Amino acid sequence: MELNLQLTPRSRVLLGILGVVLLILLAIQVVPAFHGLLANQDIEAKQEQLTKTENLVQVADILKPVESEIYKDTGLATAEQQPIARLKSTPTIFDREHPETVIRARIDALVKRSGIQQNYQLLTKSAPGKQTEKLTVQTQKNLVLYLYMKHLESEHKELEALVAQENEDDTYANLLDAWLHGDEPPEDEEADGADTAQHGGTSQTTDGDRSAPTIDADENWKFASLPEAIPMPVRVELAAFIKSMISQQLLGATDFRQGFFEAQVHRVTKASSPGIFGIGTKPAAVEIRFRQDSILLDLFTQAMRAYEVSLQQEEDLHQQDNELILALVEYIEKILQQRTALFEQLALAPSTYQPEVYIVEMKFKTDMEKLVNLNHLIETSTKWLTVRDLRISADTQANARAREMGGRGQNAGRTTSLNVDVLMIAQIF
Repeated sequence: MELNLQLTPRSRVLLGILGVVLLILLAIQVVPAFHGLLANQDIEAKQEQLTKTENLVQVADILKPVESEIYKDTGLATAEQQPIARLKSTPTIFDREHPETVIRARIDALVKRSGIQQNYQLLTKSAPGKQTEKLTVQTQKNLVLYLYMKHLESEHKELEALVAQENEDDTYANLLDAWLHGDEPPEDEEADGADTAQHGGTSQTTDGDRSAPTIDADENWKFASLPEAIPMPVRVELAAFIKSMISQQLLGATDFRQGFFEAQVHRVTKASSPGIFGIGTKPAAVEIRFRQDSILLDLFTQAMRAYEVSLQQEEDLHQQDNELILALVEYIEKILQQRTALFEQLALAPSTYQPEVYIVEMKFKTDMEKLVNLNHLIETSTKWLTVRDLRISADTQANARAREMGGRGQNAGRTTSLNVDVLMIAQIF
């Protein structure tokens, strides 16, 4: 018996309709899923870009107060124009003034300090062309270091004020106690006083550290403070020493290749422990420890010994010192993490910038001594101003009038009037 496998026209139509229905059902199921996948990827990319932008804006707000500090260090900003750290919106010196106006005001201040008369001629004009400078990775790292150094400076000042207040309170308490009870206080009170001096730094510094003035920044970006468990006088020494070393690192005066903190500690990998029959298993871990030749550890040890001697401690505080050393190591690790996070945010910023360059022409009359004073001030107190050309000629008319007035030759030579033409370059970063 032979089977007839040929499809009738009706069967073909039915199969065609079934195929179309299957394709429609497949499209209904697959296309939305595919579209949703593409949409999710697009949304994730936009959210990531938005997060990067928000982080960059946040970093800009954090570093804006540093701008005024940099202007102060370079000699551009004056003391009365420094922003108040408590203000949320920190102005810069160019927010309300044109650069030419700022440059003229700064040069006028230098002229006054040198003793030169104010009847000078000054012409400031923008240099032709724009030069693009590259913002290096090291510059970004230095900016983060500078921000941390300013935090240390504020913390150090606050701790010094608290220690001074504590010493003043202790002196007053001792005088009052001596007046009420004689020269020697009772043993119980003396012990209580020593215990208060030993542990009082922690409780008082808790409030002090929380209210310590720092560069205006978001709460999430404030650098960690020195451990409160460390006695306050020791923290004062640590803050001053670390600030000094960070400052030297910024100036390139240290031989630390990786940085000051990185040269004080190293990471040690602890092997995993299998335990007993799987009980008490410990995975491999990485610990951060002080190096044996750490100068920070040496300073901390000496400061603790001096502090314990000042309290006339006779018991062994070796265990307590080990706990404080661990707290100091954890502080260093926390600072390194915060600096790394802040640097990663700075990496989002443009890698190039255009400094503002101006040509300054100045003409005035003065004597040699005042001219030397002005040149010395420009070289030592202004890192943004450079003398490119200096032309000096004797003012024959002024010297002739001086001779007519009966000036002696020796004194007249010392006060010879000069015509001075100076060409300077002002570069605002």
